Parts: sequence; structure tokens; C-alpha cells
Amino acid sequence: MDTTLTLIVYTSILCLFLYFFLHRRRRYATSPPLPPGPRPWPIIGNLPQLGPKPHQSMAALARVHGPLMHLKMGFVNVVVAASASVAEQFLKVHDANFSSRPPNAGAKYVAYNYQDMVFAPYGPRWRLLRKICAMHLFSGKALDDFRHVRQEEVGILTRALASAGQTPARLGQMLNVCATNAIARVMLGRRVVGHERGGGDEKAEEFKAMVVELMVLAGVFNIGDFIPPLEGLDLQGVAAKMKKLHKRFDAFLSAILKEHKINSSEGPEGYEDLLSTLISLNDVSDGDGGRITDTEIKALLLVLNNGTCQL
Repeated sequence: MDTTLTLIVYTSILCLFLYFFLHRRRRYATSPPLPPGPRPWPIIGNLPQLGPKPHQSMAALARVHGPLMHLKMGFVNVVVAASASVAEQFLKVHDANFSSRPPNAGAKYVAYNYQDMVFAPYGPRWRLLRKICAMHLFSGKALDDFRHVRQEEVGILTRALASAGQTPARLGQMLNVCATNAIARVMLGRRVVGHERGGGDEKAEEFKAMVVELMVLAGVFNIGDFIPPLEGLDLQGVAAKMKKLHKRFDAFLSAILKEHKINSSEGPEGYEDLLSTLISLNDVSDGDGGRITDTEIKALLLVLNNGTCQL
């Protein structure tokens, strides 16, 4: 048994080295020259040079190699814009060429395989989702329509702080609860977390626990994102945890979506929330990107909710 395990380990290492050298030769033979940067280590690239504070390490490297430099993160090529003028070229002048985000385990296993607005590739579908959010969430009219929601949530926060009395309050967490519920009511027509400890709504507490777990997993350095041959092995168990968490999120969002479809299109608070709007577009063909599917609705709600839930 030990001999077989040893053989498997040595074979895997040999395959990694072969993949690395063949991939490198093919890249240099077909790709244009990359910007200057520090010399990478075999397989792991420049990952050891990032240190515990990558932003400071990159700033130090930029002083040596210039404002536009190339780093090798495992097998992944990364171009760093380390000055405002260079960043403007990426974000404004050539933004369409760099709008798509690189693949990663979180977007694949949690965000419905890149079907949300953050990780979806740039194209007609992404433009359609952006248009919907810009019109129904971030426009001046939307802000005015949902002003009463923000006022009510601030009132709830104020009463929660007043009722605490002499008990120390976790102000940062309570502010996040306030913001999360304001966004959730705009999107879902309901609150999703509470200020109570242990005595709140069971579904709200479940949602809060899922968001916390997602934030923890999102902060884990996943070696499979940077060394693709190791992705299938899931050495850290990150992918397995993300798959389990995705099932819980999917069940939660599917129940909300089903409930909204059964009820009237108008939200329970007397206004049309974003989910009701998305459902109304569910079977409508859009000339820019087609109709909105249930999966895209859940992916959009997932990323918008979790973007505000840093509890």
C-alpha cells in the first residue's frame, strides 16, 4: 500500500513538471512579450514574494519593475497596474477588453458557474444584468422610491440601540444588519437578518450563518485557482465546502423565488421589489441578451445580497 501511494505521489509530481515546462514552451512560442517583472519560481511562480501583505509587496515590486509589471501566480499570468495613469488604461480606455474576471472556484461552485453579474463574462448577458440593476436599483428614481425602506431600517436600528441600555452594542455588526435588510427589502421584499441574538427568525439566522461561511471561504487561498492541475484534487477541501454551501443557498433562494411566483407580482410591502421585476422579465425576450432564467435570477440575488452582508 505504501509503495503504491509513493508511486502515485512521484507520478503526480512528474506530471506537474511536464505540464509546467510544456505549457511554458508553448506560451513563449505563441504569445507576445509580457511586461517586466520579478523572475518566477518553477510551478509556484511569484506567490512567495507576495508575503502577508500583498498590496505592500506589489508596491515595492512596482518601484523596481515599473508601474506596469507581470507576475506569475502559480500557472496564472497576472498583469499589475501600479499607477493611476496605467490603471486608467485598463479601467477606462480599454475597459471592454478587461471586463471579464478570471475563473475561480467561488464563482464556479457558488455563483452558479459564472452566471452572476460579478463573474459573468463580458457580453450581451452581462450588459443585460447591468442594465436591470442600474435601472431598478441604482437609478435616482429607484433611490427615491425606496427611501422609506432606508428610513424604516434606520428607525429599527435606533430602537435596537436604545433598547440595549447599558449592555455594550456591536455597532459595526448592527450597521451591517441595517444595510443588509435595507438592500434585501429592495430586492426581495423582506428582511433577512435580525438584531436579536439567538431569538431571531430561524430562516434569518440560517441566512446569516451561510453568509458568514461564504465570507470565510472567499478569503481562503485556494491553490487550485492558481495551479489548475491540482484543482481536481481539492487538496484543501475548499471546493467540497463551496458545493455544500451552494446547495444551501440554492434551496434558500429557490424557496423565496417560488414564494414570489405564487404570490402577486407586487411585493408584500406595497411596492415592486427587484425580484418581482426579474420574475416579470423571466419569460420576456430582450433584444440585448434574451430572457432572464431562474438560475440567473438566483445568481444575481446571491451576489447582491452577499455584497452587503459582511457580518
